[in-house]
Amino acid sequence: MQKNTGLSAAVFIYSPALPMIEKRRKMKTKLIQPDSRFKILWELYTLVITVAVSITAPLIVVFNLYLGPALLAFDILVTITFAADIFIQFNTALIIRHERITDRRTIARNYLKKWFLPDLIATIPFTWFFRSIRYASLNRVLRFSRLTRLFKLFGSTKTLNRARKLKFLNPAFMRLFLLIFWILVAAHLISCGWILIGGPGEYQNNPEVSNGEVYLKAFYWTVTTLTTIGYGDITPSEPVQYFYVIVVMLMGAAIYGFIIGNIANIIANIDVAKSQFREKVETIDTFLKYRNIPVDLQHRINDYYDYLWQSRRGYEESELLKDLPTSLKMQVAFFLNQDIIEKVPIFKNADKTLIRDIILNLKPVIYTPGDNIVSYGEISYEMYFISRGIVDVTNQSGSITYATLTAGQFFGEMALLLSTPRTATVKAKVYCDLYMLDKETFDNILQSYPAFAEEVAQLADTRRRELGLTLEETSLEET
Repeated sequence: MQKNTGLSAAVFIYSPALPMIEKRRKMKTKLIQPDSRFKILWELYTLVITVAVSITAPLIVVFNLYLGPALLAFDILVTITFAADIFIQFNTALIIRHERITDRRTIARNYLKKWFLPDLIATIPFTWFFRSIRYASLNRVLRFSRLTRLFKLFGSTKTLNRARKLKFLNPAFMRLFLLIFWILVAAHLISCGWILIGGPGEYQNNPEVSNGEVYLKAFYWTVTTLTTIGYGDITPSEPVQYFYVIVVMLMGAAIYGFIIGNIANIIANIDVAKSQFREKVETIDTFLKYRNIPVDLQHRINDYYDYLWQSRRGYEESELLKDLPTSLKMQVAFFLNQDIIEKVPIFKNADKTLIRDIILNLKPVIYTPGDNIVSYGEISYEMYFISRGIVDVTNQSGSITYATLTAGQFFGEMALLLSTPRTATVKAKVYCDLYMLDKETFDNILQSYPAFAEEVAQLADTRRRELGLTLEETSLEET
């Protein structure tokens, strides 16, 4: 008798349990993204726990503190946190050279090679195991086993290094913070080691002196020794203490210059852009004085550079963005200028790609108070968009003000349509950041958009036939 394999296969294929199996498979393959909010908050939480452990564990060892309910509860929390962190590391995608790695074998291999061993040692609760052994000789082992938690500090370096890349933090400030952090951690551990070998001497053995005073004395000794000051008021008396002092003094001599050099470099680079800009302005000042430029003109030039620093931090947008790929350059320019361009009537219904091409060809310009941006009667071929500032539209003499334009407005769009003399003067009332589009660039762009070019030609003909208003006045009224 033959088995009905086809029927059984069909039953299996259409089994209602299959969706559950597929769901479980998807759940197994789901990974935590390294840049997700959960992962960032988890790393911050783990870092806080690690710092707390690095402070408390050495103090518990050197002062042989009693583990009351609070410390035991904290120890349990630490064990659970570190164990959970190992699980999370095995289930977090990697980003290597800007490539997102989701292969679990690659993730596991990478973690096992780098941080797994120190994380595992820090997670194992050795104190729980030794607590059940009732031999007094193991008391010291019980105390020192707590220091295995400090292995987690090695893993925390990757979190601290990642924090240096946060965009809202000044990199120089972050470097200074990390340097101070590691100096304090090292000083704390050295202080605890000095207490452990009886460095504070009579202070440590005096029941009237608190643990806090003993630690303060040890920390004072550590700082004076590491900085090579060494007042000599606390001295070693045992061979082990002499050896410890020699090691710490050699460490201090080796790293003192390194620390001072790093701090000086960090402070110099806290605002490197400002330093470079100041150097540039000083060079210009020297040149102006050497060439005997009039004092009032020197003041105007200095005021201009002050404004350039306040408004743009001294950066030239075109220079900064020129090395970016076209796609990124377009996104930055689009973000900065899209709203201004779309307010212009002739661009209101234009294709998005046309708007993109126009934005990429805008030229940033700055005018100082009193500068004539456009002069009455001149034939010019530029249209202007106001990013920041105020301009007055006046008659030729400046005695009559036709309009005042502010950020987000524009003028001179008829220069893109017709080559006619300007019918008004446009003067900067304050410092103005403008974007300029010239007719030659505009005409070159139109060659790629024949339909829009035809609309522009029709608009130009309509403007020519308009009566009662000059071309430039029409432009201003539309504004």
